Amino acid sequence: MKNIGIDIVKLERFRSFLENERKYSRILSEKERRIFESFTSPQRRLEYLAGRFAAKEAIIKAVSASGIRFDYVELSVLNDEKGAPYLESEKLKSFEILLSIAHTEDDAIAIALLK
Repeated sequence: MKNIGIDIVKLERFRSFLENERKYSRILSEKERRIFESFTSPQRRLEYLAGRFAAKEAIIKAVSASGIRFDYVELSVLNDEKGAPYLESEKLKSFEILLSIAHTEDDAIAIALLK
């Protein structure tokens, strides 16, 4: 089954999450939280959080026809050695999903391609 998902979010929507572990822990997996918490720049934290949220929403849209349900924290959107995002997830290990995330000054956008 081939499918595509895309999502765009305003970075500002996530500003109140930056210093609130309860809020960002509902979006980020444990691996992602460690990376997020290592950033010292508030702007980088904001881009990372909004980008991961957009990526997970895009993934949800791409796999929606499969009937599989999951929480955001069950997905880890990580980066390879060249910086390209990839998905790590036990629930979706049978799928091949390509990801791309981009940011502007105000927005984060992500696309997920289910091959």
